[in-house]
Amino acid sequence: MTQPEVLNLDWESPGPVSWRFMQETKFVNLINGPIGSGKTRTVLMKAIRLAMAQRPSTKDGIRKFKLVAIQENYRQLHRATIPSINKLLPRNMGEWSGAANAPSQFQLSFGLKDGTRVDFGMDLVAVGDNAVEEVMRGYEMTAVWLIELDLLAREVYQYARGRVGRYPDMSEGGPSWYGIIGDCNAPEETSWLYQDIFRNTPDDVLLLRQPSGLDPRAENLKNLPPGYYEVQMRDQPEWYIERMIKNRPGFSRSGKPVFPEYNENLHRAGQVLEMVPGIPLRLGFDAGGSPACVIVQKLANGKWRILREIVSEQGTGPIRFGRSVAQVLHDEYPEAFEIKGWADPTAAYGADKQMGENSWIEIVANECGILIEPAPTNALIPRLEAIRRPLTQLIDGEPGLELSMGCTVLNEGFNSGYRYRLMHVPGTPRFDEVPEKNQFSHPMDALGYVLSAGGEDLEIRGRRDSWSMAAAGTQAEFEWEPLPS
Repeated sequence: MTQPEVLNLDWESPGPVSWRFMQETKFVNLINGPIGSGKTRTVLMKAIRLAMAQRPSTKDGIRKFKLVAIQENYRQLHRATIPSINKLLPRNMGEWSGAANAPSQFQLSFGLKDGTRVDFGMDLVAVGDNAVEEVMRGYEMTAVWLIELDLLAREVYQYARGRVGRYPDMSEGGPSWYGIIGDCNAPEETSWLYQDIFRNTPDDVLLLRQPSGLDPRAENLKNLPPGYYEVQMRDQPEWYIERMIKNRPGFSRSGKPVFPEYNENLHRAGQVLEMVPGIPLRLGFDAGGSPACVIVQKLANGKWRILREIVSEQGTGPIRFGRSVAQVLHDEYPEAFEIKGWADPTAAYGADKQMGENSWIEIVANECGILIEPAPTNALIPRLEAIRRPLTQLIDGEPGLELSMGCTVLNEGFNSGYRYRLMHVPGTPRFDEVPEKNQFSHPMDALGYVLSAGGEDLEIRGRRDSWSMAAAGTQAEFEWEPLPS
């Protein structure tokens, strides 16, 4: 087998996300994307790059790197992963060994321009029905490549974290970097991967997500036939399209997202959004056993910026909730010159005025020290359309709605938490007609109230009211005027 003096590989980054994945390094490095997005070869190239950057051995000056690649089963490993690897590292390059339904090994040695050499070794194994400890016992490795991590058990990830960094031996100076690299499709919301990494990414984990395959910015398109993703969608169930093609994490077979228009790569800011001075703060409130508040601003060009979410635990009363909102306003927005809120209209009722009782809105308003009014409507469709309209707009080349990085519950709600529940009936899959009431519905409802009050459902209600009034032979008039932008 040929051991090249200089390694020349025909590879180009599939896109900006893949390029960033190549540049950054943490203990755990994960890239998530749809099928066909070039993840496998991107991870392999990162491994080779890491091998080239390893410190030379203090014994012989060779840069040594041992990678153990783990996949769920040998069928996928030999049918898809190894052929993809061989497009970058042909079998006539280096030394290959192994057979179907068994581990494979690859060893490559090549020189660098600085005169040093790299010894790059890779073992490819599958877990199958075996215990992960049994599969990985005896390996002395620099790093682990977790292939299709969304299909691997949590135990594989946990065990891998404790096995890396053992090659080269400390007698040779040890590795200058060691850790985990991996790729995955969008996981289901009930999976450990979604709960442990996607929902709240640990500090030592780099998680980068590629755009949907249907997005104009989709990666690796030049290496795919025209219309690839459209063909892949044919006759596929909705859950497959959402997760494998649109790359929407959290979408499972148990529900359908209310807002499929939401694109995290487009609508979610890369940082925590700060208040724009001189523009009013607008607050949306949802009452109930787990009240929620959303703080937004509407720019002069009509763009909505969602700055903050305040989500309370079950059983929080209006006094305690109002005080928590007041504390956030005091601590985080002391320069706000105008603050006003809108809440579920039903929260304005239910109090016994003759006995001196206050409504939920009045109690929260008193604690916050701001004016809170009933939202224009609590009808479902206008509230949903008030959110959907800016989601589908581009204003001055930017999305009409931008979500702060800190709004994790709203982000998860947009992705799939706020959903139509799957109805378990025979035949064609059917979903409930109203969104499921869960921990995500409260802040999403609050957002609907404030965007509705901001005028986003004005056009829809205007057309409906005009049609109704015309049918009755009268002229439509709006009883509610939105705040000026």
